[in-house]
Amino acid sequence: MTSLDLTRRRFLINTGWTAVGITALSACSSIMPVLPTQNEPELGDGYAWVQLLPGGQARFFAPRMEMGQGASIGLTQVVAEEMNLAASSVACIAPATSQVPAFKMTAGSEGIDEFFGPVSHAAANLREHLRRLAALKFNINSAGIADETGGFRVKGGKFVSYGELAPVDGKIISVSENEGEDQPRRYALERRGRHKSIGSTEPDPNLAHMVTGKAQFSRDASLPGMAFGGSLMPPVSGAELKNADAAAAGSMPGVIKVVIEPSHNLAGIVAKTPHQMRAALGAIKPEWHLPENITDNPGDRIRDFWRQIPRDFEHDLISDGDVDDLSDTAITVSGQFETSFQSHAAMEPRAGLAWVRDEKVEVWCGTQAPFFIQRRIAQILGRDEDDVILHPMRMGGGFGGRVLCQPAETAALLSRAAKRPVKVQWTREDEFRGNYFQPPYFHKIDAAVFEDGSISRWRHDFASAPIFFGIDAIPKIARPILDRLADEGTARGATPPYRAANKLVRYSDIRLPVSTGAWRGLGAAPNSFAIESIMDQLARNAGIDPIQFRIKNLETQHIRLAQVMRKAGDMAGWGRRMPTGSGLGMAAAVYKEKTYVAVVAEVTINHSGKTIEVPRVWCAQDCGLIVNPGFVEQQIIGNVVWGVGLALTEEVLFSGGAAETDNFDGYEIVRQENAPYVKTALIEPEGAPPVGAGEPAIAPTPAAIANAIFAASAKRVRKLPVRYDALFGST
Repeated sequence: MTSLDLTRRRFLINTGWTAVGITALSACSSIMPVLPTQNEPELGDGYAWVQLLPGGQARFFAPRMEMGQGASIGLTQVVAEEMNLAASSVACIAPATSQVPAFKMTAGSEGIDEFFGPVSHAAANLREHLRRLAALKFNINSAGIADETGGFRVKGGKFVSYGELAPVDGKIISVSENEGEDQPRRYALERRGRHKSIGSTEPDPNLAHMVTGKAQFSRDASLPGMAFGGSLMPPVSGAELKNADAAAAGSMPGVIKVVIEPSHNLAGIVAKTPHQMRAALGAIKPEWHLPENITDNPGDRIRDFWRQIPRDFEHDLISDGDVDDLSDTAITVSGQFETSFQSHAAMEPRAGLAWVRDEKVEVWCGTQAPFFIQRRIAQILGRDEDDVILHPMRMGGGFGGRVLCQPAETAALLSRAAKRPVKVQWTREDEFRGNYFQPPYFHKIDAAVFEDGSISRWRHDFASAPIFFGIDAIPKIARPILDRLADEGTARGATPPYRAANKLVRYSDIRLPVSTGAWRGLGAAPNSFAIESIMDQLARNAGIDPIQFRIKNLETQHIRLAQVMRKAGDMAGWGRRMPTGSGLGMAAAVYKEKTYVAVVAEVTINHSGKTIEVPRVWCAQDCGLIVNPGFVEQQIIGNVVWGVGLALTEEVLFSGGAAETDNFDGYEIVRQENAPYVKTALIEPEGAPPVGAGEPAIAPTPAAIANAIFAASAKRVRKLPVRYDALFGST
C-alpha cells in the first residue's frame, strides 16, 4: 500500500480528537481517478475507522453509506463483538471525506461481505493493544488478563475499564499492523454460537428520529445566509446548452444571481426562496443543441440489434462444448424474454448544499460514493481535491441510483457564482427524468435435456446496455474504449448455476442515448427471469418436479443452493393442490457466486377483476454468517416486494426520447394493499463467512412469479412487467 496522504496528526484533528485517546491507523491509497471508487478494502484499511475515546466509548467511522440497508449497523456490531462492548457503546459516524482515506463506494451488497474482515481485524487489534496496556499498567503477563464488557479483569479480580487505559498526558498512541500479534484472535469468527453482539437484531438507532421527522437528510441541511438554487433540466439526454436568454429572470423578485455556463450545461438561478427560484427558472429561455437521431424509445437501439439475423454478439461469457450437437437429446425448448426500463423510484428526491469559499469547499449530500462526488466537484470547480470536504448524509433509499448527486454539483457551481451557501433540491419529476435507468433486456434461450433429465444444451443470447459504463458521468472521450469491454454489471446473474453438457452464453451491451446505470441487483433479475423461466419450462416438458430438476442439474460448487430450494419449497407446501386460477412457482439464483437464494411465489389470476395477484411469497436465503438477522430479513422482504413490482407494474415509458413516466402516478410501485405476505428463512452453514444480503432476493422473485402464473394459467410469461390484458386479452 502507498503512504497515506493524510498525516496522522491531520487525521486526528479532522476526526475531532481534542485531548487523549487511542486510534488504530493504517496506510492505504487515497489517489483515485474521477470515477466511482472501486478499490477493494484491504485487511489493514480498518485501522483508519476504529477509535477508542477517552471515556472508553468506541467510535466507528463507518465506510458504508447508510440508506436503509443496515450495513453500518452490522459493522458496528462487529466492532462491538471484537471489543466486548454493547453495540450501543459504539458511536457510528458517517465520516466526511477529510476524516478518513478514500473507501470503496457503497454498492453491490458488499457492506458485510467485503468490510467484515478489515473492521473485525482493526477492532481486534485495538482490543489487544488495550490488553497490552493493561499488562504494562499492572506489570503482569497479558495472557492472564480476561475479557470483560468494556474492559478487562486483571490480577486479583480487579476490573479495569478501557477508559482507565487511555493516556492522560495527551500523547497519541497509534496501533500498526506490525505491533503485537499480526493476526489477533477475532471473536467475530471464533465465537460462533457464542456471539455477544453478532447474531442479534440491533435496531437502527435513528429509527425513532426517522419516524418523528427529526432525522436529517440532504434536504434538511441548512447554513446561515443560505440561498436556494435550481437549474433547467436538458430536454433529452445528451442535449447541450448553447445559450440562454435570462434577462427577464434576472429582474424577478428575490433573484440573487442568474448563472449561465454552457461549458457546464448550466442555466441556473439563485434566489432567496424556493418559490422565487422556480418562478425565475421558468422565465429563462434556453437554446439547446439536441443530439442527432432522437427516437421515441431509447431502447430501440437494442431492439434493432435484436432484429438482426444473424446477430454479432460482442462478448462470450461461457463457451463450452458444441451447442449445435443435439444427439441423444430427448426434449428441446426455446423462449424469448424481455424486460423494460426501470427507475430507482427512491422515496427521497436528492438534494445538495454547497458552500464554496476561497479557502475550502464544503458540500452536504446523500451519495453512495462520497469520494467520487468530492472529486467531481473539485474537477468542475478547478480546485484541488483536498480543498473539497463532502459531508455525507443519510439517504432515503439508494438502490444503486445515488452514485451521482447532480444537485450537489449544481449547488457548487451556483455557490461559487453567488458567493454564498446554496441548496439545490430536485423535484420528484427531476428525479425520474434526470437520473440514470435500468436498461431493457432481450433474451433468447435454446435448451435441451437428455432422457435422464440432465441438461444437454444451453444456448443463451441476450442484449442490453452498459450498467457500469453507461452513466453520463463517464467522460465521452473514454466511452469508445469502455464500449470494447464486457460490462460485468449487464451480465450479472447470466451464468446459470446448472450443469450442461454443451453451454454457450453470449451478449452485447449497447450504449443507449439515455444514461443507464446500477439498479438494484444490476442484471441479476432480468437474467434470472430468462434462465429460471426456461428451467421451469424444461422441467415441466421433461415431466420432472421443477425443484428436483434444478437440484439434479446443479453445478457441484453451488450445491448449497439445493438446501435453500428445499427450504423454500417446504415453507410453501410445494406440491400441494392449488385452487383453480392459483399456482405456485419456484425460482432460484446465486448472487455474485456467493449468496444462495430461492423463492416460491403464489399467484392468483382474478379474471373478474382482470388482475394478477401475488398473495404470498416464501424465500430462503443462505448468506453465510448472519450479523443482524432482523436487517437481513428486512432486506429480503424489500427485495421480494420490489420483485413483485418488476414482475407486474414497474416500467418507465418514453416520448420523444425523454422519460414520460415522471412520478408515482405512472410508475406503479407496489402499494401496501397489494404487497404479499412474505415468509423468510435464513440458512447459516457452519463455518461460512458472511456475504452479501442486500440484493440477492430480487434476482429470482420475478421469475418465481412468472412460473407461478404458468402454473395457474398455462400461460408462459415472456415480457415484464406482465399485464393481465397482454396475457389473457382485453375482453
